Amino acid sequence: MTPSQQRNLIIVLLTAGSLIVVIFTAIALTRSQRDIQIAAPADGALPSGGFTFFDLDRTTVLSRGIRKTLSEMLGSDAIAHATPIDLTVVNQRFLETHLPVLDTLNKRLNPAMGGRREHDTTRLTYHRAEQHQMPFRYIELAFSNITGQPLYFTINPTDDFADSIATLASKYGPPRIVQAENMDSPVRIWDQDGDILVATTFPKRNGRLSQELRIYFVDNLEQLVESEDQALRRQDRNTRQAGERAF
Repeated sequence: MTPSQQRNLIIVLLTAGSLIVVIFTAIALTRSQRDIQIAAPADGALPSGGFTFFDLDRTTVLSRGIRKTLSEMLGSDAIAHATPIDLTVVNQRFLETHLPVLDTLNKRLNPAMGGRREHDTTRLTYHRAEQHQMPFRYIELAFSNITGQPLYFTINPTDDFADSIATLASKYGPPRIVQAENMDSPVRIWDQDGDILVATTFPKRNGRLSQELRIYFVDNLEQLVESEDQALRRQDRNTRQAGERAF
């Protein structure tokens, strides 16, 4: 290869490399927007109220801007789609006895003999909030892809749980206290405008106490379940009609 041909080859390779960098940069800049896909954003008919977490409440619609704001406060997130939903708190018997509304929803979300069932959701999880001076070890925020509204939040505080309980009690009033079987600490339950917040403390296998807050946005969960049931009925009807046309 002559020196001239070598120079031309180097120029071509450099041009191709620059083009690749531009393409990947564009992909990175638009990734967060593509990762959040909402079929039909909620129209705001649901009244505001209930529980809030960093100004997120049951009427919030997930967007690129909200995700960016959360990442600035809590650190980078891990995003997942089409995730399973398990509303169980403490155990199935506790849910049936003390939170029957959630138990009914959980059974509709996870029908018996149905195997693993994934739902039309977007889930954001945060593991680095402590590095941003936030008192949380772990945060999980699940949203419906149908409306963009939240379904449930799971929050593991790092500070003394008593401080979190005191803050919640001052804002939402005294909780309903339930002593669960095989648990040293009571379970605290708040009901606010139809939504439910549950605070639990239980020992982990390593002996460390796990402190957890769960917020359930009941109306939004019911809307997701109903939308999925309608979709399944349409699918069954279309399958049946296709079978009838075959003969």
